[in-house]
Amino acid sequence: METFPQTAVRMEQKMHTRKKRKGRMTLLVSAGSIMLFGVIGVLMAWMSGDATDDLAEKWADYGIVLDENCESGPLEQNMDDDTPMEYGSLRYQLNAAPWFADCDAKGTVCFQNNRGNRHFVRISYQLDSGEKVYQSEMIPPDSHIHRAGLDQQLSRGEYGGVCRIELFDMDSLEPIGILEENITITVQR
Repeated sequence: METFPQTAVRMEQKMHTRKKRKGRMTLLVSAGSIMLFGVIGVLMAWMSGDATDDLAEKWADYGIVLDENCESGPLEQNMDDDTPMEYGSLRYQLNAAPWFADCDAKGTVCFQNNRGNRHFVRISYQLDSGEKVYQSEMIPPDSHIHRAGLDQQLSRGEYGGVCRIELFDMDSLEPIGILEENITITVQR
C-alpha cells in the first residue's frame, strides 16, 4: 500500500514540472510575438515613409516651397473632382468658418486645391480691419491643408474677413489671379 502514495507524489511532481515548462513556453512565445509585431510595425512605418516628403519630392523640380501643413490628396474621400480645369480657372474646397481652440493652436483651415487644377495656390486670411493673420506657402494641385496655426495672436471671439486665394502659373510661378471668399474666423479661448 505504500507504493500508491509514492506513485501519486511522482505523478504530481511530473505534472508540476510540465506546468512550469508550459508556463515558460507561453512566456517565451508571448515575448517573441510581441517582439515580432514590434519589428513588423517599425518596418511598415519606415517603408511607408512620410506623405509630406513624397509630396515635396513630387514637386521638387518646380522650385517652390510647399506649405509645411500641406498633404497629398483630397481633404476627405469623394471630395475631389479630377475634371481638368481651363487655365485661369480653379476648383477648390474652402472652410468658410475656420475654428481655433486658442490663438496658439492649429485650427480647421481645410483648404483643398483639386486634382484637375493647373495652378499652384497660396491662401491667406485677412480680417475686415485689413490685418493679415494667416498665410500659407504654395499648395499644389491634388493636395490640401487640413489644420494650420494663425500667424498673428487673436483674442477670443469671431472675426469677419476674407480668404485670399492667389493663383500661380506652374511654369513661371508668376501670379495670374486672386479670388476672395468671405470667412468668419472663430477663436474659442
